[in-house]
Amino acid sequence: MIVLRDLTKAYDGRMVIERFSAELQEGGKYLITAPSGAGKTTLLRLILGLEKPDAGEVDFQGQEPRFGVCFQEDRLFSSFSAVQNVVSVHSFLKGADGEARARSMLAEILPEEELGKPVSELSGGMKRRVSLVRAMMSDGNVLVLDEPFTGLDDETRRRAIHFLEKHRGDRTLILTSHVTDGLSDFEILSL
Repeated sequence: MIVLRDLTKAYDGRMVIERFSAELQEGGKYLITAPSGAGKTTLLRLILGLEKPDAGEVDFQGQEPRFGVCFQEDRLFSSFSAVQNVVSVHSFLKGADGEARARSMLAEILPEEELGKPVSELSGGMKRRVSLVRAMMSDGNVLVLDEPFTGLDDETRRRAIHFLEKHRGDRTLILTSHVTDGLSDFEILSL
């Protein structure tokens, strides 16, 4: 379980998150909703330990979380192919078997002919899917996905959600999204 207690964060005197509390059960699915600029990404950064709260705490109940992360910005190596971007960050995927596994996962939500191209040649929506696959292939027990469906049309978004559900296993899933279609079985956390 991840316990968020009275988390508070301000930037330059502007309150972004004020006394936010929640209990995230192991294996749960959580959707953080709020208007743009309301602190969704900041909350994820606090959970990940990339930011320190001004007050409150993130308590992992003595557990050591391992995170699989899809950041709001893609953070891909532009000269690498989709396959290379996935394999390069996961040491357990090194070698031909790992590359084949990455290729197989990517092919579930990307056209096969795009997998070998440098990601600089891919559309924004395709880059998002590469970032999603990279996060899903991590050995993390907590998946943190910041706007993973940005730039996807309705059909592609449905396929990406299906991919996410298929490969999530029993991992805790925390995601932000402006669009909630297809995510009705998530517990909503409103900021």
